[in-house]
Amino acid sequence: MSARIVAVVVPKWGLEMTEGTVSSWLKQPGDMVARGEPLIEIESEKIVNSLDAPAEGMLRRILLDAGNIAAVGTLIGVIADASASEDDLDRFIRDFRPPDTGDAAASAAVTTSPTTPAIAAPTGAAPDAGVVRVSPPVRRLAESLGVSLEGLRGSGPNGRILQEDVERAARGGSAPATAPAAATATAAETPRLEPWSATRRAIARRMQDAARDIPHFYLVTDVDATALLALRERLRSGAEPPSVNDLIVHAVARTLLSHPRVNAHHSDDGSLVFTHAHVAVAMATPDGVVAPVVAYADRLPLAELSAALRTLRERVAQRKLGKGDLEGGSFTVSNLGMYGVREFTSIITPPQSASLAVGAVRKDGAASTLALTLSCDHRALDGATGAAFLRDLKQDLERS
Repeated sequence: MSARIVAVVVPKWGLEMTEGTVSSWLKQPGDMVARGEPLIEIESEKIVNSLDAPAEGMLRRILLDAGNIAAVGTLIGVIADASASEDDLDRFIRDFRPPDTGDAAASAAVTTSPTTPAIAAPTGAAPDAGVVRVSPPVRRLAESLGVSLEGLRGSGPNGRILQEDVERAARGGSAPATAPAAATATAAETPRLEPWSATRRAIARRMQDAARDIPHFYLVTDVDATALLALRERLRSGAEPPSVNDLIVHAVARTLLSHPRVNAHHSDDGSLVFTHAHVAVAMATPDGVVAPVVAYADRLPLAELSAALRTLRERVAQRKLGKGDLEGGSFTVSNLGMYGVREFTSIITPPQSASLAVGAVRKDGAASTLALTLSCDHRALDGATGAAFLRDLKQDLERS
């Protein structure tokens, strides 16, 4: 009777995904799993999704611990029948090759026979002895410190080389010691590496590309916020009153309909104009900013728009955003007013043609003012086009 062994690999969620970070394993080696049962949480491109078990059986091996990164298709776990021997598993792991399909398949099954002779690893050695197990951030740290990873003995699971192993090697192999009371003038501190999360790396890559490829220009206007704040006060009596940012997003959605070139995506062939406003709203997370989209925001009454934004904020806090929540935005609103920032500029999220940065309300006697800064893609918009949108948005807010 043959023993079934099934690979668990880093899935491909979306065309742009090239790697994933293990957030947490929901099962441990020895646990039984059912097909379709949540098995592991993987982070990529600003979202954390649960990967379901590809088959029924026992989780026999975990090959990538939480916090580590691997390319799409990398073997990260093994599910197998109880009849599969350890030698069978070792051979399966050694001979595994990542699937070459471009779809989101998350598993590859291989049936082995316990009666077939297996090439077992030497006693006490890992099946892939000689392979340097190290995450990309730790590898970069080693390169920066001039530490060779060849022959370096890792203290992590399965011989994985950890940050402290590299730092210890950089100090000449000495064990960690208590720092002297007074450091000498020539002593150099080794900085602690805080590896980038998949979210932070995705943000960095996209912002670098946008800043390099999009010819930005910026338009700034001051809005008399007296009427806006008065409206906010009138609505405070409700069970869940809208925030100032909700009111601004509502006004943006209305104004975008009259300015199709602003409510558009840029392409080499022309401007892809939307007939409705799909407003992305920037929200902060510990790993960076994400901008979930309120689709058809122009159709929503204020109360419904406010509720939609509230739901998105909760899902962001719970790390429950889906990939669809981040797609399809026609324009982005970013507000740092709650941090007391007077005004700032935002980088446009491609392929959008513009984005709006909202500053803090400034008090000067009886007057209340806030600054709006419109970032424009000069390939798609000219100054007059952006200025007309900003003028109409200002008028809308001032007669709230």
